[in-house]
Amino acid sequence: MAGVGEVAATSLAMVQGVAAVYLQQATEQAEPSQTTERLLDFWRLRIGSLMNEVFEVAFLDTAHRLLPDGVQRMQEGTVDRAAVYPRRIVEGALRRGAAALVLAHNHPNGNVHPSERDKLITRAIVLAADTVDLRVLDHIVVSSSTTFSFRNAGLL
Repeated sequence: MAGVGEVAATSLAMVQGVAAVYLQQATEQAEPSQTTERLLDFWRLRIGSLMNEVFEVAFLDTAHRLLPDGVQRMQEGTVDRAAVYPRRIVEGALRRGAAALVLAHNHPNGNVHPSERDKLITRAIVLAADTVDLRVLDHIVVSSSTTFSFRNAGLL
């Protein structure tokens, strides 16, 4: 960071990490109706400003509450792509006993509008999840300053 020393930059990164942990724990204790809204803030802080694209999944119980340690990074990619495998997502959900999922990834360029590839992988994950009675509640695309919800846009 220009104008910021190494100690200050490290301190800022630590504060951001602590804030992300706090938001995850607050989401685990949130009312089910607040889970997706809290995840928006959590992911914007946690992955919104990363330089490479990452794909994460939140695993939820039958009441749509975040399971303990229920967020997993599935893939870290390059500046514009992260390979995602529906099988790995379903396996993670089954291991945790999840009933529902919220998907998320970042767009390092700041444009949160989903690409055609984003839409295709979302459909593939929804189909894979349906085969084992998992429900995909949303797919969220984040940048450091904004978010896009597939559910709110009518794409899910």
